Amino acid sequence: MNAESLETYRQIVDGCGIVDASDRARLWATGRDRIDLIHRMSTNDLRGMAVNEGRATVLTTALARMVDRIIVIHLGERALILGSADAAETIRRWLSSYVFFNDDVKFADASAELGQFVLFGPQAESVAEKLLPGASSLKPYCVMERDGLIVGRGDAVAGGGFFAVMDREAMKGWWAAAASAGAVEAGSDVYEVMRVESGLPIYGHEIGEGFIPLEAALWGEVSFTKGCYIGQEIIARMESRGKLAKTLVGLKSASQLTMGEFGGGVTITSVTHSPRWGWIGLGFARPAQAESGAEIEIGDAVVRVAHLPFRD
Repeated sequence: MNAESLETYRQIVDGCGIVDASDRARLWATGRDRIDLIHRMSTNDLRGMAVNEGRATVLTTALARMVDRIIVIHLGERALILGSADAAETIRRWLSSYVFFNDDVKFADASAELGQFVLFGPQAESVAEKLLPGASSLKPYCVMERDGLIVGRGDAVAGGGFFAVMDREAMKGWWAAAASAGAVEAGSDVYEVMRVESGLPIYGHEIGEGFIPLEAALWGEVSFTKGCYIGQEIIARMESRGKLAKTLVGLKSASQLTMGEFGGGVTITSVTHSPRWGWIGLGFARPAQAESGAEIEIGDAVVRVAHLPFRD
């Protein structure tokens, strides 16, 4: 991390960062069965959502492997789907492949139409409140919509998190408004450090077809009382037996970590150097190794398991 990024990091630790998230997937779902179909095809229970309510859920294969983690937001006559970077077409094709002749639903990629940024840090709530009064009272993944701006409480990074979605043409103006409210522009490097510090799994690292939602600590996004969905039997069996092959952990090391698969069932999926905690990473280990403070030998190095999010 260079000097400029380090100064940005220090400001966000006690403040609010803003990062461009326009590379992430955004889709519109329309038609009578727009939410019902996603409910049937994903891990969480999406029934009974009120207007402006959102829930996180996971699309899984027949083997319960993750296709993507998405947020589904009920906006009245249509639903907004937020997904991972560059995943809009994957999500659209996946969901569309399960539309039957009697289903009234269509999915459209809105990634080019809409822009998106993320507010993060302990003061993210304060900045979001200045953008849209009332945003500070939002529950996770629920939104407010006004003047073409959608603001929702998102995943917490560095102590707080909100997402903002708007027409691309209006993004510059809303970004300036957030900056005027105290948000500090952060590059992807600073956001990545704080994302790892916060223990947030993302696609291509801790989310993907190599992992099952429960292994990635996404328990709150899996319903064990809803009906069948793709991969449900395997996930239900893992939960009922209390047996996971691996589980998400934080890792600390005195020397640089390297991503990859290592002996003893350890896989390191994210690595960064934190100004506060040195070399840290996210990865997967056997449950027996996952207790905070436990030491794991990786090659010639000894890596310590850390509580997530990382803390002193």
